[in-house]
Amino acid sequence: MTPPAEQRLISVSRLTVQHRGASRPAVRDVSLSVARGQVLGVVGESGSGKSTLLRAWLGLIPPTAGVVRWGADELPSLSERALRERRRLIQPVFQHPSAALDPRFTIAQSLAEPFEIHRRPVKDGGLEQLLADVQLSVEVLPQLPRTLSAGQRQRVAIARALALDPEVLLLDEPVSALDVSVQAQVLELLRQLRDRRGLTMVLISHDLDVVRALATDVAVLFAGRVIEHGSVSAVTATPLHPYTRALLGTDVKPAIDRPIADEPGCAFRARCPFAQKACEATPPLPDAAHAAACVMVK
Repeated sequence: MTPPAEQRLISVSRLTVQHRGASRPAVRDVSLSVARGQVLGVVGESGSGKSTLLRAWLGLIPPTAGVVRWGADELPSLSERALRERRRLIQPVFQHPSAALDPRFTIAQSLAEPFEIHRRPVKDGGLEQLLADVQLSVEVLPQLPRTLSAGQRQRVAIARALALDPEVLLLDEPVSALDVSVQAQVLELLRQLRDRRGLTMVLISHDLDVVRALATDVAVLFAGRVIEHGSVSAVTATPLHPYTRALLGTDVKPAIDRPIADEPGCAFRARCPFAQKACEATPPLPDAAHAAACVMVK
């Protein structure tokens, strides 16, 4: 169910993104809204369009069709000054901290850089407080990223994203490069930050267990389309689409190397054990609290 317009911090409407030279769109006709305080998980296997969606939300790639909104404003309509301010409020955290941390910079320099970019002063003790927020010692400030563990580097990347008091964190596979035990620690840290700071988040992941640990709501992507959405509790307890059930292991696990059916029709039908003639037409995604784009769902 779409949240009221005044509650939406970020949204996309009928978004399509097709990369130059690609035979089909990476994201197709996607509409999603994230309300204040919500953690939206976007889940799907490699190639489903998750990271393309996030990059479009960040304004890093232009849509082929559709609209990207930050609050009530359409992204292309923002002035350079307004765009800079919105980018302060919407911060990414990537899978690999190297995307945010210059290997030549000390941790102190990396944490101070956002303040320099946005021409804001660093408060006395501000860098130390950022480290405390992500449960790191001030002893890391003079160190280079290579001297830290993978989990510590990701915590520094999260601290850097928090430096300018954002409203939204866009998390692109933030724990997939970490050991399982470290994953749990970083997810717990993100839960604490969500609750303490009232953050809104979008969590991109291929792992429904990771999404279940942090998100309130989930959208399942396949071949660039949202094929199921709803609360995490509803989608994981009663998955409606055969692909979602496959991700959860309740049906045959999808074979990633098999070809994906293209338009028209349900893109999953070539891999679906329940495919039927009606699947040759693209099923709609109803605007309901828990919905799936599948002809078997009534």
